[in-house]
Amino acid sequence: MSNLPIGTVCAFAGQVSPITGDMNQVWMSSACGASDPQDGKEDPNAPVNALEAQGWMLCDGRVLGIADYPELYAVLGSLYGQGNAANGAAGFVIPDYRGLFLRGNDAGAGMDPDTGDRLSPTGEGKSNVVGSLQCSALQDHAHSYNALATSTVSDSGQAAALTTTSVATSSPNTPALVSSETRAKNITVNYVIKYR
Repeated sequence: MSNLPIGTVCAFAGQVSPITGDMNQVWMSSACGASDPQDGKEDPNAPVNALEAQGWMLCDGRVLGIADYPELYAVLGSLYGQGNAANGAAGFVIPDYRGLFLRGNDAGAGMDPDTGDRLSPTGEGKSNVVGSLQCSALQDHAHSYNALATSTVSDSGQAAALTTTSVATSSPNTPALVSSETRAKNITVNYVIKYR
């Protein structure tokens, strides 16, 4: 995989260390918000892969020094933000993909009907570019059903009586799975980016 271009993002099935555990600040500052993490760190007893020695790092939103990572900066620039690196030098932010699904850029295909509402990669303003954000949503929909009710009049006896019969509805045998988000079945991976 050494011939992959710098800036390539891949799913990595192994543990990656260190993970800062810091909240994703872009989502926290956007209209989408984010929930408090239950556990921001990976299992400290898990085997650790020397991923960065192989030219890859976790997409965790950290600030890197421009002078330390010139090739990656040439690809990303300040698309995901800028700041000061750990040594105080000018820096740039790498994407933070922790806990997120990735979606292919629509690029005019018409598969993403809400491209005009996408947030910029930094969460400030709207922008339909690579790295732009989209809040969670559930497609607007309606369910139709038929309710059946019948009425009969009895003319026996001294007074007529009105009898109404309704069709009872039943719930499915399996209750709906309810959570704090809409999601498909999934398996977590670490998204890593090639930096050299």
